[in-house]
This record gives sequence, structure tokens and C-alpha cells, in this order.
Amino acid sequence: MSSKTLPDWFHPACQEVEAALAAGRLAHGILIHEDRGAGGLALARWIAQRANCRNANRAPCGECQECQWIAADQHPDVTRLSPEEGSNYILTEQVRDLIAELSLTAHGQGYKVALIAPADALFHNAANSLLKTLEEPTAQTLLLLVTHQPSRLPATVRSRCARLRLKGPGRAEAARFLEAARGAGPWDEALAATGAGPFELLEADPAELARLRNDTLNTIGDIGSGKIQPPGVAARWGDKSQLPHLPVRLACLEIWVTDQIRESASIRDVTHLSGQGKQSNICRLFDLSDAIRDMRKLSLTSINKTMAVESLLWRWARP
Repeated sequence: MSSKTLPDWFHPACQEVEAALAAGRLAHGILIHEDRGAGGLALARWIAQRANCRNANRAPCGECQECQWIAADQHPDVTRLSPEEGSNYILTEQVRDLIAELSLTAHGQGYKVALIAPADALFHNAANSLLKTLEEPTAQTLLLLVTHQPSRLPATVRSRCARLRLKGPGRAEAARFLEAARGAGPWDEALAATGAGPFELLEADPAELARLRNDTLNTIGDIGSGKIQPPGVAARWGDKSQLPHLPVRLACLEIWVTDQIRESASIRDVTHLSGQGKQSNICRLFDLSDAIRDMRKLSLTSINKTMAVESLLWRWARP
């Protein structure tokens, strides 16, 4: 990705990197704190290209062999570290292999680079294994850690990295980016369904996300009004064939609840304006919000999804 093709929201972070390079103070360890789906890994690749591009006067050019290799994750001096297939964590042995690779002489004239994404997937001992390399890196070495949850990294790791913030675009700009990258589609609804940034949706089906969002919001509305009851919905959402859609449905619900709470909070003295009914509704919203957050965590475990979804939906069902 050349500087000319960067999304607009990358520019502040890229300018920080350029200033650090010009002053000769580019940190060996950089923690890229991205908004979810803003493109942290793409920014990390851009930094790797900037440090290794053959055309120094217009780096990264995006055209030379070095830039193309990095874009394809095939550069011999740039190592991508992420959880292995079937695992949610980056393990200690992976980090040890990475450290051994970084200690070798570079094939080219640029930097040895490690792209660690998502960095919050580092197993605790694996993160600790990085500390010495972060403290005493070899010359021309870059460790780029990408995460939208930096608080999940040990403080010892965070304190040894420079922080680079990548803020995501607004929904309209994100939709324009996705339309340019993927073609026309209901991108605004797709973005609203997940709450994530555009890079997380580059491989998604926007029509399917829009359908799931509309179905989920219609369903929660019908449950709240008493038209339907939670058991039937839970059986449908918890069906084995539908389980891949459950994370999207939970994201839709969390966004919807948050919007409802904000709308209620914008009305002054809601108890006096609308009586105890409104106050009771706000309490239900907060209760549902807490339950959704818990469910999103538990959905990654082996719990009975149908029972868990039913328990969640009963919190919103009309008594």
C-alpha cells in the first residue's frame, strides 16, 4: 500500500511515523492501538514497507519487490505472528521462534520486522518472552504489535512500546471505503450490524449482515412487545446451523441497547417526565446490556447456546 492509496484516517498515524524516521527516533517496539477494524495490520504493513522500500525517496512505493512481498506476507525479513489454526492464542513457542528469526542477519538492506496481530492474543508467558527483545533489540529491528484492546496486554509489554493510535472512520466514510474496495451493497447497514470498522468487513457479505441486523432488531422488538416468546427464538438462534450468526446478533443487540440507553439519557429527568414506567424500562436496558456482554464472552465457550440465549432474552421479555 503506497502513501497515495492510504485511507484518509491513516494519515495522522503515518505522519507520526514519518516524523519519527526523519528525527532518527523510530521506536523498536510500537504498539498500534486501533479502533476495531480500523486497519491496524494494514498500517503495520505500511510501516514495514516504509522501512524496507527500495525507493527511499518515495517510500513506500508499493511497486518494488520489497513492498509487494510485504503486502503478500512473503518478505523473508518480515514475520507475521498470529494464533495458529484452531487456537485463540499466540503461544510461547511461536514467540521463541520469532525471537530466533529476528536475531538472524537480514536478507536485504532494511529492517527485520515482526507483525504481531492481534497482540492481545499473546499468551501471558508468550508476552513475557518478548520483554528482553523489546528492551534490547538488535539493530534495524521493528516489533509492531497491533490490538484494539491494549489493556489486555501486560503492563510490562505496554511500557516498553511507543504508542501509535489509529482511530477509525465514521460510518459514512467507512461505507464509501468498502464500496470502493468491494462494490455497491448495503454497507451502512452491514457496519451498523457489527459495530466494527471497514477492514473487518472486507471479506463479509453486506446483504447477509444487513438481513441479520434487521431480523435481530425486529425480533427483539417483538419480544419486548409480547408478540413472541424467548424459547422459540432461542431454539432458532441456537440451532447448530445458525450458531455462526450468533456473534453478529449479539453485536447488533449490544449496539441497539447502547443506542436506547443514550436516547433515554438525553431526556432530562426521565422519571418525572414519564413516570416509573420509563425508569423501569431504563433498568431493563441496563440489565440487558450487562447480560449481552456476559453472553458475548460465554459464546466462545462450550455452554449450551440455546439455553444461554433464552436466559438472555427473558431479561427483555414483557412480564
